[in-house]
Amino acid sequence: MQSPLGTVRKTRKSGSSGDAPPTPSGYGLNPELENFLNVNANEAYKRPWHRLERGLRLNRIRAFVEAEKQRLQLSDQDTEYLQGKVEKALEKKLLNSKTCVIYDQEKEQIQEIKGLIYHKTADGRILSSIVDKKLGTTFRKKNVKTDSAATVSPPVDA
Repeated sequence: MQSPLGTVRKTRKSGSSGDAPPTPSGYGLNPELENFLNVNANEAYKRPWHRLERGLRLNRIRAFVEAEKQRLQLSDQDTEYLQGKVEKALEKKLLNSKTCVIYDQEKEQIQEIKGLIYHKTADGRILSSIVDKKLGTTFRKKNVKTDSAATVSPPVDA
């Protein structure tokens, strides 16, 4: 088969089988950059919960679900259900604030998710749900003026 437009296709020449592959010269050999990236990667989970990127949050949520599976002896089906509920809550942005999730930066793990409730069903399954934040209603004081002009009724013609 010919290559299009008359270009020449290069093929690899097989050398002796015991040779190590040649290292590229000058490519990927910047130790300062590699060191910088490694330090930033190691420190990624040390940030507060509300500063973690979405992928890092998902990773911590998976670790939390595994810890809950061990702690509560959840079945695989219940674990998947919990994982789905928590990930859906993250998508709905219910877990974005630092008050919703108790995250230990030193241990790099989630300690508690506020509003996460477990229900044990009659057949022994443990289901979980996350209570949405209830929007509180605020009441404002009405400015009541006690002017005498405001309380006087208009004259009635008889």
